[in-house]
Order: sequence, then structure tokens, then C-alpha cells
Amino acid sequence: MDQSELILTSKMLYRLIFLLCLVAAARADDAQSPKIIIVGAGPSGIAAASKLLENGFNNVLILEAEDRIGGRVYTTPFDKYVVDLGAQWIHGEKDNAAYELASPLNLTDHASPDTLDHMKTYMSTGELIDPAIMKNLTIFYLELMEDHAIMSSDECKRSIGKCYVHKLREHFKKLPELNDTMQDQFLWHYNLVQTGYDPADNWTDIASDNSDEYRVSEGDQVINWKERGYGTILDILMKKFPNPEEELPVLNKTILNAEVSKVDYSNEDGTVKVTTSDGKEYTADYVIMTPSLGVLKEKYETMFNPPLPEDKVRNIKGLGFGNACKIFLAFDDPWFNPQGVKNGGHSILWSVDELETLHTDPKTMWMVYALGFYFVEHKPNLMYVWVSGEGARLMDDLTDEEVFQQTKTMLNNLLSKHFNVTEPKAMIRSKWHQNQHFRGTYSFRSLETVNTNSSAKQLSEPIMKNGKPVVLFGGEATHEHKFSTVHGAISTGWREAERIMNLHKKTNDEA
Repeated sequence: MDQSELILTSKMLYRLIFLLCLVAAARADDAQSPKIIIVGAGPSGIAAASKLLENGFNNVLILEAEDRIGGRVYTTPFDKYVVDLGAQWIHGEKDNAAYELASPLNLTDHASPDTLDHMKTYMSTGELIDPAIMKNLTIFYLELMEDHAIMSSDECKRSIGKCYVHKLREHFKKLPELNDTMQDQFLWHYNLVQTGYDPADNWTDIASDNSDEYRVSEGDQVINWKERGYGTILDILMKKFPNPEEELPVLNKTILNAEVSKVDYSNEDGTVKVTTSDGKEYTADYVIMTPSLGVLKEKYETMFNPPLPEDKVRNIKGLGFGNACKIFLAFDDPWFNPQGVKNGGHSILWSVDELETLHTDPKTMWMVYALGFYFVEHKPNLMYVWVSGEGARLMDDLTDEEVFQQTKTMLNNLLSKHFNVTEPKAMIRSKWHQNQHFRGTYSFRSLETVNTNSSAKQLSEPIMKNGKPVVLFGGEATHEHKFSTVHGAISTGWREAERIMNLHKKTNDEA
């Protein structure tokens, strides 16, 4: 071997030794890093994992029950677009984690300021409601929602539904053209609107006592993702977007189809054993729970050992968790939106006769919870139907073909007198209640919440063992003021990651 070959071989040897040292150091760091299991790969779980990995906590594992990440953020292909079967809009701009992440990347678009002018309301049998009356009522209703001072009146204690019925009936007196029948129809309509915000079965179960607990992020409440979907927020959190070379190894540390069946925090050494439904076991120093409140309600008795503390159970049972559904329809052309407006649609005012008739048949009961047919921003050949509260749960019992046929019937009855209605070529819908990994959509404040003195803040408190938090709780239902939102879920993931990071920073500082 000549001198040049010797030098080359030596350099290669040194590089190999250097690489081995790096690997050894990385393994040593991993060994010293606490073991952290995150249950659920929704926005909260992804946010927690990303925050931990970004700060050198590499011993992270996500166990996700579904065959995809995202949780109730579910962007999926449909027709020639992608649609959001779950979260669809960013609600607000100020103090909103999702907006603050997305807005600098030019990914979002705002609603039109004249949205109300592009909303038409029809009787379910097709007669157009006077737009002036509809606008008057809608503006009054929106003002009701924003006026927390009215909740101090006797009529508005406890139930938002009872409060709004009283206030709306007072306002109806200013509109003599509305007879008693029409007034009842409008009350049902705004019940559906309200249970779209707070997904109770009926607005009489939505609490007014703590209606100011939810804090609106100021700004546009229906910011859309242009041609993209809300799933983009996951890529941003994982740093997969906009620079793929900076991506954090979140996906590499995620196991899909790993439904957690048991969380055992009985070990005296403070470790937690997590078992999945296929019998696999994992041990961690910390477990961050981010499943939906619906899953906790259904499985809290069987999932945890020892049983959860009484206060934790009280909050799981006491907080409201409900349902909503979207049905997307694809057409060959946008006949339903001839002006090409960005926001708008066709709302339904259900006739009393149809309410009574459809309610008598279990197959059709869900239909009267349909609020209307609406345009999808930046996806001109699509419309979606919003189905509120109880209707979303009832609809889960039907086949796709049954829902498709009934939806087409609704559409024809509603719009055939005003448009040349064409046949939708495809349908896709959400099934959140039916799915055992969700059992609903998002949380709200019910009368039971008030009666049991339950709160998101209490739900978020970790379970302690040997003076440290061993089972931690994230997810939208655990955010004190931004529950029911993706930005709330993201913030709770960061919160629980920082709880662990701060604990170890404190320990290191003391050492």
C-alpha cells in the first residue's frame, strides 16, 4: 500500500470512528431522555410530539388507533379536490395557534365581508323566504350570540335555548308578517344553527351560566385553506412544510392501527405501561392522553388502572360532547352558484308538516337536522350539507346509498323551483359518532357541565405519581377557553409537552 492509499484509508477510519461516536452519543442521549408515549396523532398529539422532538426529547412514541394521522382533522381526496370531513375553517386570527402558523405561508383566504347577502333561505318545499326578513333575523341572532350581558336576565339563566326562544319571540313581535307557524319554523332553524356551534342534541341542553368561558379569537371566523385542506396544519407542525428537509421525525415515531386498551399507572416506580388492543405493551415515564372526550366517556372505566380519580371522572362525564356531520356533493358544473361567489349557500326552513312527517320514520329523522346546502371555497363544483347535533348521530345508522338518495330528494325539493338542478355525481360524508375512535365531534358546555361544576381546566390536570405527572391530558376538550377548536387542541399539545420539558429543566437546574 502506497502512502496516498494509507492516508485515504486513515481518513476513512477516522470518519467511521467519528460517526460511531455520534451514534453512541445519540443513543446515550436517548437513554437519558424520558420515555414519552402520546396516545393519539391528532393536532394535539402531533403538536406535543413536534414540540418535544424540536427540544431534544427524542424518546417519543405516538400510538394512533386509526390508519392515518390527524384525528378530527381529516383532509381526504374527493372528486378532483380535497375536502375536510372534520375541521374545515380557522376560527379567528388573534391568539390563534393555527392562524399564526399558517398565515405567514400564504396558505389561507378570508371570507367575503358580504356573506349574508349571498345566503338565501327557502322553505323545505322550495318557496324563497323574503331575504329582508331573513337578514333581519340572522343579524338579531348573531347579536344575541355576542351579547353576554343578556345572560344575567331571569329568562336566560341556565339554558341558552330557553333564553334565545324568549328573546326571539320578543323580536318576532316586530315582524307581524310572521305567523305562529312561521315563528316555530324559525325557532327550529336557529336551534340547528346553535347546535352547529355547540353540538348538543337540542339548544335547551346548552348551558348559559358559563357561556363566556369560550373566548373567541378576534378576526375572521371562517378562514379557509384555498385549494388545500386543514390537514396542512399537521405538515406545518411537523415542519414538513414549507421546507421538507427540516421535517421532524414525527411520522417515524408513530404507530398506526395501535388502539390503546389499557393505561396502567399502578407501578410504584412511577412508570406507566400502555397496552394496545393487539396485546403489545409499551412502557413510558410519561403518557400524554389526547383522545376525544367521546372516547374518554366510553372507555374511562376500562382503560385505566387504577381507576381514574373521582374528580377526573366527574369532569369526563360532566363536560358535553356532541355530533355534527358534513355531506359533500360533487357536480359537473356549479349551477347552484351562478355568480361564483366565495361564501354563500341555500339554507333550509323546514315546514311544520315535513318536520312531523320525517320525524315519524327512523330512516328520515336525520333530514330535519340538515341546515342547508352551502358552497365550498375554492372548490366551485362542490356543495356541502351541514347536519347538526342529533341528526348527525341518527344519520350514522343509514347506508351511504340511503343518505345519497335522501340528500338528492332534499336538494330537488329545495331548489328545483329556482334552478335547473342537476344530479350530483358523487357523495362523501363524515361518520364521527359511528367511529369508536371518536364517538362524536367536539365538546361544549351542557347543563350537566354546570350541575357537576365540571371544566376543561379540571380535566386537563395530570395524574400525579411520586410527585410527578405520569398521565397527562391534552386535546380540544382540555382547553379552558378554546375548546372545540383545532387551535385549542394544538395549544394543549404544546402545553403538555412544555409541562414535561419544564419539569426536566427544573430537575437539571437543581442538579
